[in-house]
Amino acid sequence: MAGQRSFRALLQSLQHGLKGFQESQATFKILASVDFTLQPTTTVNVEEVPRTLFVLDSSFNPPSIAHQSLVETALHASEAYAKPHRLLLLFSTMNADKAPSAASFDQRLTMMAIFASDLLGKLKQDGASVVPIDIGVTTAPYYTDKSIAIEQKGPYGQSKHVHLIGYDTLTRVFAAKYYSKFNPPFSALDPYFNSGHEFRATLRPDEDGNVDEQKDFLSKLECGALEDDGGKPMSTFYSTMGAGREAV
Repeated sequence: MAGQRSFRALLQSLQHGLKGFQESQATFKILASVDFTLQPTTTVNVEEVPRTLFVLDSSFNPPSIAHQSLVETALHASEAYAKPHRLLLLFSTMNADKAPSAASFDQRLTMMAIFASDLLGKLKQDGASVVPIDIGVTTAPYYTDKSIAIEQKGPYGQSKHVHLIGYDTLTRVFAAKYYSKFNPPFSALDPYFNSGHEFRATLRPDEDGNVDEQKDFLSKLECGALEDDGGKPMSTFYSTMGAGREAV
């Protein structure tokens, strides 16, 4: 019963915060945070500005085991990124190519807050690196616009953004059709990469191809295969994992 009351209180707080965001002209806002106490709170206090901000976009699929694995693999490799670290679970009210989920926006945000609490609990139990987690909302549908909104409206200073994505998302990021208003198309990504941000793509065999096929796509990115459309040769960090898409 206490858990149900806590869930309802969190849902109501997020409903209030989301309503205020939607009625404003803001492009980004943090609605809740989860710290080492594992309790979600709508009182946001970023005491230590991160040098690395890991960003996990949960705008379409509900939080899942696959999402959890994306975070865990990044934190296990966290020595490669400047500290202090912080994690942002980001929800976009607009999506570039997918319809909204059946769950309402406030329900989705509540699931994200519960996911954050469960994730920190597991990290503590495993003795892994534990970082504060924020739950944020944005109106921006594209990664470049999302990072600009976070830089301008977030309390993170000039932190490096590392977007944690799966292979299916990576192929959409580098699909020229989404940047038809730009010439060449991938010049749309210049502000993102010029700011020093990067993608950390995690591979796993699924309907999008086996790992060898996915590595081949990454090799093409690194070798500049997209240069005709304005893409630049780049290094993409990746690791393999076998987690599925089951919701948690």
